[in-house]
Amino acid sequence: MLAISDVHSSSSKLKLLLERESFDAVFLAGDISNGDMEDVRKILGYIKDFNENVFFVPGNMDPAPLLEIRELEGCLNLHRNKAYLRGYSIGGVGGGLISPFMTRIEFTEEELSLMLEELGKVDLLLSHTPPFDSGLDRIRSGLSVGSKSLKYYIEREAPLLCVCGHIHESRGIERIKNTLAINPGPLSRGNYAVVDLEGEEVNSRLLNL
Repeated sequence: MLAISDVHSSSSKLKLLLERESFDAVFLAGDISNGDMEDVRKILGYIKDFNENVFFVPGNMDPAPLLEIRELEGCLNLHRNKAYLRGYSIGGVGGGLISPFMTRIEFTEEELSLMLEELGKVDLLLSHTPPFDSGLDRIRSGLSVGSKSLKYYIEREAPLLCVCGHIHESRGIERIKNTLAINPGPLSRGNYAVVDLEGEEVNSRLLNL
């Protein structure tokens, strides 16, 4: 599975990646665009041309109407939704936490907690925001800015995998109890991850274009 995030309307890196490798599925953890719905359509459509199993959540920079769209360009929006892929249940939450920057899609911890509770247990979780104090959520100052609600959900429900993004400088792979959590880094800078799933065994590696 290809895990990517933070495309930010930059399709050149995406085209290079998809023309180089093939995958069984694509997980896109938000910030597909910088707020333009046509950019979202273009990028999702391009991925769909290469792969039939494309799943995404909107990021904090994406247009807010994307929250209400279940399917776009043949790609499934997992925000507050569940789907199934080869026997795995998958689901997600999009957007960022409330911030001083007042970006397009932001939620309080309480709102995220409710969304995750309604989502219930899934095997594979897709989130734009990373879990708190996970090593995947540290800004340049070293401060952890991830979601405590998401961290609690992961500890409680123990999904096999969590793919997140949002914090560009916290690219990495970490373990949260039994969950493998991945921030592949921004694809706009040529960063991505490949995930291998076999039963309950999950392995991943970070790669660059």
